[in-house]
Amino acid sequence: MPGSQAAPVVDPLLGRTIDARYRIEAEIGSGAVGTVFRAHDHQSGREVALKVWRGCEDSQSRGRFVREAKALQTLTHPHIVAVEALGFVDDSPYVAMELLQGQTLEDALQAGPMAADRALAVAEQVLSAVAFAHERNVIHRDLKPENIFLTSGPQGEVAKLLDYGLAKFLAPDDDPLKGDMITVTGMVMGTPLYMPPEQASGSKVDRRADVYALGCILFEMLTGRLPYTGNDFGQLLRAHLTQPIPRLSDALPSQRVTPDLQALLDRAMAKKPTDRFDEASQMLTALQMLPQPVIRPRQHDASPSPSASPSPSPSPSPSASPPRSVRPPPNYMLISAAISGAILIAVTAVAFLWGRG
Repeated sequence: MPGSQAAPVVDPLLGRTIDARYRIEAEIGSGAVGTVFRAHDHQSGREVALKVWRGCEDSQSRGRFVREAKALQTLTHPHIVAVEALGFVDDSPYVAMELLQGQTLEDALQAGPMAADRALAVAEQVLSAVAFAHERNVIHRDLKPENIFLTSGPQGEVAKLLDYGLAKFLAPDDDPLKGDMITVTGMVMGTPLYMPPEQASGSKVDRRADVYALGCILFEMLTGRLPYTGNDFGQLLRAHLTQPIPRLSDALPSQRVTPDLQALLDRAMAKKPTDRFDEASQMLTALQMLPQPVIRPRQHDASPSPSASPSPSPSPSPSASPPRSVRPPPNYMLISAAISGAILIAVTAVAFLWGRG
């Protein structure tokens, strides 16, 4: 009928009981590769989050999912969301996880930058989780504010790392060329707003890819701005490859930033992996050794003369990104590696130089 609205699409899994244990009660959220539901666990009597993946129907994908999901169950850490069980429903894999109350770091940053103490506390918790995974030869490959959940605990705010769906398992001898990777031939997996140049180019990645993303996230928490922006994947790729590492002092002109904090970001976000921290544990140690306070108002440095006229505010650096509220939407979850000719040539050249280094 003219003017009538289409009925909302109801997921067929709603109301079903999976494996005689999990009754799916409501949809929490959905994305390009799956849906998260709230479910009741008849075995424990608790509410859980149940994530169902799509596109893993073939036997090879199923076997890889089972092998790697079981490995993820070993990542028991206070700052990694707990995985309780895994299985299949209608040939699609699912994982049952602890149900968290709170908000993602992505949502928290919509209000603007965090106070330095809070940002460092969140970063320390996330780094401890990533370092724990690195010790077990697991890298995340898709670290971003959306995959960091902020909840509350007896001691205050607690950060939990989510979604190891793009995780890569390194070989025991730590050779990244021998690791088994969840990926698709000819595709680049991840979120390029936080993606290191070597990952964006489709090259092999190791622990240092996570270090780069963590540096980007820490910069954003402190400033409320993305380190690099672009209207499309090509622009973002060029920015990560060619633009200088952003200065905290440019994004925070009214604040005095300790050089040690900028030095930490410079190393974490270095263009070449060989110039970064080798793994998250090294970055965590450097963060814990930072002199405090890391950021303070400039007026605390010296009292201005009563007759002195106020100096104009510094102009933002050309490389500084716009405030988060006007950034381009991060809807680049799965991006083809078939990039336009000029960008592809640049990426190939840089990847070749990395390979030689």
